Amino acid sequence: MNTKRTHRLLPLAIALVMALSLLPTKAWGYYVLQGSGTEASPYLISSAQALEFLAEQVNDGALKTEGVYFRQTADIDLSGFKNNSWVPIGNATGSGGTGRTFDGIYDGNGFRIKNFVFEDTTRKYYGLFGLLSESAVIKNLTLDKSCSVTARTYVGGLVSRAAGATLINCTSYATVYAAGSAGEIPYPRVGGLAAEGHTFINCTNYGSVKANPDSSGFSSPGGYGAGGIACMARVMIGCANYGSVVAGGQAGGVVGEISCYGSTEEKPVGVMVGCANYGTVEAREWAGGLAGDAEGIMEDCYNLGTVKVEKTKAGGLVGRNETSGTIDHSTSRAMVSGAYATGGIVGYNLGVITGCTNVGAVNSEYQESALDMEGLPATLLELVKKDMGDDLSNNISNVSSDTGGIAGRSSGLILSSANAGDVGYAHVGYNVGGIVGRTDGLISGCVNQGLVQGRKDVGGIAGQAEPYVELDLDQSTINRLRTELDTLHTMVNGAADDMDGSTSLLNTDLNTLNSQMDTAVQAARRLQEQGGDYFDEVADEVDRTGDLISDTFTRLEPVMDTGVDALDQMTTAVGQLKWVTAEMAAEMLTASTALAKASSGAHKASDALDSSKQGLEQISKGLDDLIASLPGKDDSGLSSAISTILGGYSSVSGDAVDDHIKTAISLLQVANSAMSILSLGSGMSGQMKLLTTGLGLLRSATLLADDGQLASAGKQVTRAVGNMAGLATQIGALLGNTANLVSEQGNPQMASALTSMSGALGNVGDQLGNLEDILDKLGFNTGNISSGNASIQAGLDSLSDAAQDLGKAADDFDKSLDILKTDSALTSATLGHMSASLGIMAEGMSGLTSMTSQAADIVHWLAEQDPIHVPRPSSEMTATKDELFDAVTNMTDQMSTLNRDMLSASNTLTSNLRSINDQINVVSNLLLDAVEEISDPGSKNIFEDESENLTAQNEGKIEGCTNRGTVEADMNVGGIAGTMAVENTLDPEDDDKDENRSLLRTEYTISAVVMNCVNEGTVTSKKEAAGGICGEMDLGYITGCEAYGKVDGNNKVGGIAGRSSAKLISNWAKCELTGSKYIGGIVGQGADSVLTGNSCIIKDNRAMVDIHEPDDDGDDSEVALSTSSSNTDGQYWGAISGGQDGTFTGNLFVSDALRGVDRISRAGQAEPIDYDTMRALEGAPKGFQKLTLTFMADGHIVDQRTFTYGASFTEADYPELPQKDGYFAEWSTPVLDDLHLDTVVTALYTSYIPALKSIDVRINGRPIFYVDGLFGGSNALSVTSQTPSGVANATEQWLLDFSDDGQETHTIRYLPQGKQGSVYVQQDGKWIKVPTDTFGSYITFTAAGTEIIMAFVPKGIPLWELCGGTVAALLVAAFLARKLIHKRKARKAKKSAAQVEELDTPIESDDQSTEQHTK
Repeated sequence: MNTKRTHRLLPLAIALVMALSLLPTKAWGYYVLQGSGTEASPYLISSAQALEFLAEQVNDGALKTEGVYFRQTADIDLSGFKNNSWVPIGNATGSGGTGRTFDGIYDGNGFRIKNFVFEDTTRKYYGLFGLLSESAVIKNLTLDKSCSVTARTYVGGLVSRAAGATLINCTSYATVYAAGSAGEIPYPRVGGLAAEGHTFINCTNYGSVKANPDSSGFSSPGGYGAGGIACMARVMIGCANYGSVVAGGQAGGVVGEISCYGSTEEKPVGVMVGCANYGTVEAREWAGGLAGDAEGIMEDCYNLGTVKVEKTKAGGLVGRNETSGTIDHSTSRAMVSGAYATGGIVGYNLGVITGCTNVGAVNSEYQESALDMEGLPATLLELVKKDMGDDLSNNISNVSSDTGGIAGRSSGLILSSANAGDVGYAHVGYNVGGIVGRTDGLISGCVNQGLVQGRKDVGGIAGQAEPYVELDLDQSTINRLRTELDTLHTMVNGAADDMDGSTSLLNTDLNTLNSQMDTAVQAARRLQEQGGDYFDEVADEVDRTGDLISDTFTRLEPVMDTGVDALDQMTTAVGQLKWVTAEMAAEMLTASTALAKASSGAHKASDALDSSKQGLEQISKGLDDLIASLPGKDDSGLSSAISTILGGYSSVSGDAVDDHIKTAISLLQVANSAMSILSLGSGMSGQMKLLTTGLGLLRSATLLADDGQLASAGKQVTRAVGNMAGLATQIGALLGNTANLVSEQGNPQMASALTSMSGALGNVGDQLGNLEDILDKLGFNTGNISSGNASIQAGLDSLSDAAQDLGKAADDFDKSLDILKTDSALTSATLGHMSASLGIMAEGMSGLTSMTSQAADIVHWLAEQDPIHVPRPSSEMTATKDELFDAVTNMTDQMSTLNRDMLSASNTLTSNLRSINDQINVVSNLLLDAVEEISDPGSKNIFEDESENLTAQNEGKIEGCTNRGTVEADMNVGGIAGTMAVENTLDPEDDDKDENRSLLRTEYTISAVVMNCVNEGTVTSKKEAAGGICGEMDLGYITGCEAYGKVDGNNKVGGIAGRSSAKLISNWAKCELTGSKYIGGIVGQGADSVLTGNSCIIKDNRAMVDIHEPDDDGDDSEVALSTSSSNTDGQYWGAISGGQDGTFTGNLFVSDALRGVDRISRAGQAEPIDYDTMRALEGAPKGFQKLTLTFMADGHIVDQRTFTYGASFTEADYPELPQKDGYFAEWSTPVLDDLHLDTVVTALYTSYIPALKSIDVRINGRPIFYVDGLFGGSNALSVTSQTPSGVANATEQWLLDFSDDGQETHTIRYLPQGKQGSVYVQQDGKWIKVPTDTFGSYITFTAAGTEIIMAFVPKGIPLWELCGGTVAALLVAAFLARKLIHKRKARKAKKSAAQVEELDTPIESDDQSTEQHTK
């Protein structure tokens, strides 16, 4: 190694590394991108290698591009990617076009992609970029014209799918093609820039975009198509297309479908603003200059590219505008063609079109095989061919339908729009209108100025105005009859099935019941065999048990009576104790010593303590209240008084009350407690009676072995015992409280006695409670009474012991009373009474104790008896018993099931029979209706025409529209609407008249309204039904309309309607009418509608019309009117109506010659008035306020004058005629006489004719004369053959008369019969030979004036003809002449062989005719 050289290069390498380190770079693997990916410093893409590297990183997921910026720094050539090796940036690898997306911002920076070529018809989802996310943006990038992309579907030059992404200022010159076929999923979709995208701003396409044209045929067009910018998009602003777009369907110059694609809003719409198309758009169906289908807003858009559709829905802007679509202030200048639903703006409109203008021609060229007639009836084809004749050269396949200047077919709204383009082709097409071909929506404020032509149903605004229809589709009688018969059949079958099912079910139930009955019988037999001895033993024990229970209750009855008596004694004691208490209170008050002491004590206490004083005063008051309550029977006052005394006593000090009062108060306390106790005790009496009653019931139930009564009686006994337990417990508690009070008053012996009584009563309550529990658990049934004896016996023993304790306590209490007798303020009598009362109470308690002891003795006796023993059945017998029980239970259940099933079957059968009967009535009625309808098939459909009542709605209405264009067709032609009718059949030659013979009954509520419309254009019908407003009016309502344009037709010609079966109200007609039959100022002919059953109503209309009838040579001439109702040819006319059919009310007209209806004026129906009266009528429109004479030249008004009714004008009154170089000018009408209507005189310009030729010809067919000059207008050359006179040897003499072209002299070319010769012209009565020349076979000469007489003298006249000698001289010369003639013949033959004759016609020697020939 050269160390020296290495040392020299090392510093350079270090410097280079340091320099590169200063540049922002990003490296992945082997490649480095300059930049940092920010907006200020984006990653730089400068080569195909860099772009490929970006694709790899995105597709591998190595590079997250959301929010990352990229900028292209040069044109990139992708020609190095051979064999379709380019992989899109954001490649779709999953099913349904899923995969990793490009999420960043790519700025093409104005540079191009070149030589991007891909062709693989199996590949889907392809473009330079594959998948873009919502955050992605591509801008300022161009695909060069060297690029082309061909794939199967979702093909875009720049992007395949850009859901939510934005493309700005992008351009494509590439050719893009989707090769997918019909019915394929996903559908073929292709766009110049993107197959699917969201937002496109200022994007442009110049390249060809094509989807396989064979990919149409879908029943719904939502999944296929092509667009110059995109197939599908939501937002497009300022975009333009210059390239051609071809698809099977849904093709648009800018977008295939503008819609809510990619939106998550609740009601999303697409937006297209300021977009334009200049390229051709072709499809089999659904195509528009801007969009094939539109859901959203389209505003300020423009189309200049031709739109061609083979089948249906072709529009200058949109093929189909959906209900959510609005097209606003947009223009089309393109030629649009299609078979069905073809419009200058929209093919089929369901949404809104407002403020739009069409200038382009719509279906104005004759197209071969424009209409696919496959499937139409052969009779229809023959009918149309026969009726059209030579108009279509017998080629029915050229017919189109629903063609309009704005929309071909519309169920939506068309507002304030205008058409200036030609619409339709002469004698071809159905439903052709200046604004819309066919409509059942709203047309408002629209204007047509274009020429409108067609075969049938042709109108200046609408070809066919269909009604708004509310359809109530009722089945036909026959169909309903079939349906109801099917229903009846189903009912009968159902009834039969129900019968079979019910019979089967009942049989099953009976079989089951029989089986269960057999089981029960067998079980009963076995049980009888098994249980003979057992049942005897059980019967003996039952008898013994009954006897024992009876004896027990017999012993128990006197015991219970003892208890009742004891309780009665206690109740008596309570009453006596009340009076004892009263006596005690009286004696306490009357005892002077006690009172003196009480008073002295009270005063002492008062001096010592106010509270003691108050207590003594309360005692005194209580004593007063006690005495006052004595006479009453209510114990509440007595108890209250005692309580007051006791309360006062409690508040005084011990020194304030002496011992006598203390003792007396203690007794009061005892008495008060006793009364409370005995009041509770009196409740014991009721419970004892309840117990006694329950024991009686218990006895009866036991004897009868009635478990139900036994349980009820047991519950009553248990409840009584429980209540008694509660009362005993409460009494014991009161006695305890009283013992405490007495103890506080210093009476320990009484307190001790009361305490003993309290404890004893508490014990009694407890024992009664235990007895209640025993009885409750016992349950009281015959099976367990004996087993409960031991428990009852134990309970009664405890209760007896408690009762004995209570008796002892009562004795102690009685003894304690004696202590009070020696130290009390009470008398011995009072104490005796109290002692007696308490004694009675003690006796009562003793009685209770005795009752308890006796009951215990009875139970002990019962226990000593032999126990009742009911033998247990054997297990075999138990099993048999259970089997019998189950069988009987099942039989019971089965009987219930059987009853239920029988009832259900009966109800079902009854219901079925009733339903069948009702259905038979329905069928019978329908059968009668069917017979009636078959015999009278005229009343099939029912149409209720409510047009007059539904003028406010926005369906089925044309309002405020104006037609200024010429309207021409074969039949059903109107200035506003060609036809107002229902069209439901495929036969365009015949509207739906409901004349079919099916029994389909259809009910409609219909409304078709034409109101406040104006026609100024000429209306012409070749055959019939021509009207200033409507040609054929089978239904609906026309009101407030004005007709000024001329109406020409043959049959049924009207100022408002040609033929009408509906309402014409408050209309104004001021026009000229031309026709042969049924001509009327308002309606040509009224009629009854087959559809609605209504007749024509003509009301409050106004007319000023002139009626003309064509003469034989086709010129119009005013018909000489007679006073008869019809002329000899049967033609009918009138100022209001040509025919008499209809209802006429309040119609007025102005005419000097016409009558109102069929040449008859009718008062109140069709009356004449003068013009001044007419113009003064309320509501008279401006068009009726004056009469105007207008002079027009080349569409411009030269002069306009008003005139009075009946005025006349000559050409001298006309303005100067504007001249036009190269044209002959003249006024259309030189003289105007007795004018009654507005009149227009037009300057006629015809190109100059360089020569006029005669109609007289030589034998070879060539004209005899030509006159050269500059002829125009009504040019004519007339030549007359005359007998030659005045010119010797003249063989022909002619008079020439021709139009003056302003020149003094003219060159005349004359074709002689034979040789050339001389021409003489008569001037000033003299014959003058004029110079001649030759022009082929013609002799030319010049003559002055426009009336010339000329004569011709041929060369070579024989010598003898020149001599005028005598006959002798002639005879002398005859010999010489003969020889001379022979010599001359020889020379002539020789000369004829040697020379070529310059004349191209043989010389004739026929005599000249003197007949005149005049053109």
